[in-house]
Amino acid sequence: MSRLIPLLLLTLALGNAQAAPRYTVVDLGGSDSSAYAINSLGLVAGAEYSPSGVPQAALFHDGTITRLGTLGGASSTANGLNAYGQVVGGSTNADDLRRAFLYANGAMRDLGTLGGAEAEARRINNAGQIVGSAANGDNLWHAFLYSGGGMRDLGTLGGEISNAFDINVHGQVAGNAAISDAIAFHAVHAFLYEGTALQDLGTFGGTNSAAWSLNDAGHAVGYAAVADDAADHAFLYANGAMHDLGTLGGTYSFAAGINNADQVVGVSNIAGDGGSSGFLYSGGVMLDLNTLIDPASGWRIDDAHDINDRQQIAANGCRAGVCRALRLDLVSAVPEPATWLMLSAGLGLLGLRGLAALRRRTAGEGDIAASV
Repeated sequence: MSRLIPLLLLTLALGNAQAAPRYTVVDLGGSDSSAYAINSLGLVAGAEYSPSGVPQAALFHDGTITRLGTLGGASSTANGLNAYGQVVGGSTNADDLRRAFLYANGAMRDLGTLGGAEAEARRINNAGQIVGSAANGDNLWHAFLYSGGGMRDLGTLGGEISNAFDINVHGQVAGNAAISDAIAFHAVHAFLYEGTALQDLGTFGGTNSAAWSLNDAGHAVGYAAVADDAADHAFLYANGAMHDLGTLGGTYSFAAGINNADQVVGVSNIAGDGGSSGFLYSGGVMLDLNTLIDPASGWRIDDAHDINDRQQIAANGCRAGVCRALRLDLVSAVPEPATWLMLSAGLGLLGLRGLAALRRRTAGEGDIAASV
């Protein structure tokens, strides 16, 4: 039996070592840059900053930076992209007005407005449908859906303003909008749009909320204020209910991206509110991304904006005073049930009693993790 003790310890060590995903940090380059979205191929949309801090839209991929230019002004930002590499965002024009753009086939095109002066595009799906916000003739910003060459006003929840932040493969839209009792642009609620009217998702008892991203199942994430507006917490809206994702020990959290496995990324205050970290929410647990990378890399992950179905994450971080757009690539993950079956088979010689005890201990560790 003594020969089996090292095997048992090794198996427990393997289980514990793989209890959380591990990521490698890919520096996407630029002297100073930010990442805002990632597509299914790992291309990242964001911005590169000039020495004076002016952003210019950029597409990052494995050490290559494609600078997208502007609509004639000084600044631009790439906010979203699809699997075909079409990019959307906002840029100033020659009149220094912010305009929504589509970048495709090497050229940036102005998408227009809802009758006002300015607009911003946020996301594009693989069908080429684009969402964002644009000023109308009364100079009030409304959520828009751009499709088939035209921009359509999605309306509000009864108030004066609205914003659209994401669109999925089915054309469902996530955003936020002022409600009927909004005063001076306060009281905005998260919404989902499915082709007819905006659906109010509510809050956690506070004033405001926003749905920032959604997956192809229509599950949305964002933030919502708690009672008395004491804090904003990241949420996952699924099956008709808004679920509080908690924080990393601090007061505030914000969910910015979700993939089709309901894995969520964002940013949260840490304990004591002495700072913030990017997080990954997976399997019912919110994890600090800084605990999932090699500390010897020197990187500090400040926030995470998006995650694709390969579990690659568009994030931002700093090292030695230099802040860059980053991509986090998965290198290991939680063992699947089949893995546990293989490990169990290897422990057959331990006997039924020993195996049952091992299962109880490992199951207990998982329960503890899930309850954090």
